[in-house]
Amino acid sequence: MNKLAVNKLFKLVRELTGKTQPEVSASAKITYQSLQQFEKAQASLSKETLKMMARALYINPEYIDDTSLYPFRSNGLLIKMFMPDGLIFDNLEPLYLLSKLNKQLRMITLIAPFPELKRFSNIGLPLIYAILIKDDHNNIFLFRRKKEKDIFNLSADYPSPIVKLTKISQENKSVISFAQKELSRNVFDKIREWNSLSIADIKYLIDEETTFTKLFEPTEAEIFQLELQRTMGIESLSRYELMFINEIRTKDIAIEKVSKMLKEK
Repeated sequence: MNKLAVNKLFKLVRELTGKTQPEVSASAKITYQSLQQFEKAQASLSKETLKMMARALYINPEYIDDTSLYPFRSNGLLIKMFMPDGLIFDNLEPLYLLSKLNKQLRMITLIAPFPELKRFSNIGLPLIYAILIKDDHNNIFLFRRKKEKDIFNLSADYPSPIVKLTKISQENKSVISFAQKELSRNVFDKIREWNSLSIADIKYLIDEETTFTKLFEPTEAEIFQLELQRTMGIESLSRYELMFINEIRTKDIAIEKVSKMLKEK
């Protein structure tokens, strides 16, 4: 498990949940300046104070005593988080963190109902409005972009988030299962409004019978080959890289032969 320093965990979760320092510090009856100094590792807080704040942030209070434990505990509530914005592409580090911390992870990408899609400002493929995750500790996370009209693009970055997740899965010997669903207009509106959204509104999406697909796990040689293709300037590969690997495997085509064909092309 990747360990996070307690002060860094508190800052990370506070920012992802969209809470301010005064809001979190009020739950423990301390000044926000005290929390600010703690987050910067310039001051310490008592374990009792941290455990009081932990409950407001879905942090496992036991993690404060032992950082080898799992850091999140929802207590049956929906853990709602805003995915941080990146400079160029979506910053999906929270997904990668959860993937590293769990041996089994279920992920559902949630598609907004048409015709809402055309109203978004950063349209990409696929058109994903929110990401729902269930970890192997029975916590349920829902991620949305902070701006209610923004969506996720899981194919723009390189290597793509799916490739990164499969690499994490391979390294950790974990299982990441993936599915995609279209939201009803009612649930979409609740996710967009955000504040009134509860686990009762969203839990059926995880609980109902769903066909999950295990993310494809490329070998080191195949990942290297994909990187090699990138240097050859094949622009469309970002949308088809997993399909490309699958073709190599299912048709039993030697990687060297594919590389030669691409060079000749």
